[in-house]
Amino acid sequence: GKVYLLIFFFLFAYVWWLGWTYILCYSIEHFSNETHANVNNYIRFVVDGGFLQLFTFKKSSALFMDFIFVVSLPLTTKFTKVFMDGYLKMVRLERDNLAMELNFLKSQVSPHFLFNMLNSIYRMSEVNDPNATPTILRLSNLMRYVLYEARNGEILLSKEVEFINDYIDLAKVRYGDKVPIKADIENVGEPYKIVPLLLIPFVENAFKHGPDRSRVDAWVDVRLLVNDHRIILTVKNGLNNSAEKPRYGGVGTKNVKRRLDLHYPNQHKLKIEESNNSYTIELIVNLK
Repeated sequence: GKVYLLIFFFLFAYVWWLGWTYILCYSIEHFSNETHANVNNYIRFVVDGGFLQLFTFKKSSALFMDFIFVVSLPLTTKFTKVFMDGYLKMVRLERDNLAMELNFLKSQVSPHFLFNMLNSIYRMSEVNDPNATPTILRLSNLMRYVLYEARNGEILLSKEVEFINDYIDLAKVRYGDKVPIKADIENVGEPYKIVPLLLIPFVENAFKHGPDRSRVDAWVDVRLLVNDHRIILTVKNGLNNSAEKPRYGGVGTKNVKRRLDLHYPNQHKLKIEESNNSYTIELIVNLK
């Protein structure tokens, strides 16, 4: 394989170097009248005994170190360049992967939700519901955040919280009184920053795998607070008296887990609890 080829090349290069070293030393000894004492000693060490003596253990072990030193000078620059190119390629790949994952998360704020909200707003406008105007404004804020503000590497936590509030308010409009939706979300006064769209997948999944599956006895409970430089997000959803267990997870959840591992290594804790008719997510992220 490649390992044997590399070993063969290395041995060939060593023999090639020994040959040229012997020829050079032999030429200097016979055609040059003046040499430095140390150079003369080295020449005699190489030449005495003939070329084949270079392969004895005594001479070979000494000359091998010279070979390594001579070869390492040009190869160090080459290997450094190869290493840096590989590292930069890995960094670019990681950056591109994160960009793709962020775009995927944006798409996860689903067109299905947008379509249903537009239908709800249309029905509200038909009966001149006074809530139609603020609902349109919330939907506009939500889309602006996803399309423009979430492009940044980090955004103010207050923006993310505002986005979650708008999302939940729109969900309340959509489901009306048919689905109990509790939201206890603390206002964030400190200028904390967070990776965008990190929290919303858990909130969206609560609706996707709860009321979207069945509005009969479905419920959603979202709590968010900031304590001691930590975000604590608790999201619960379920279907009361349902024999079918809510199914959580999927690609979106795997995606956000990966982003947590990349951006907050050893600085977050995600706990998932599942029962017969409910699913609970507790996420703690250290922002300090």
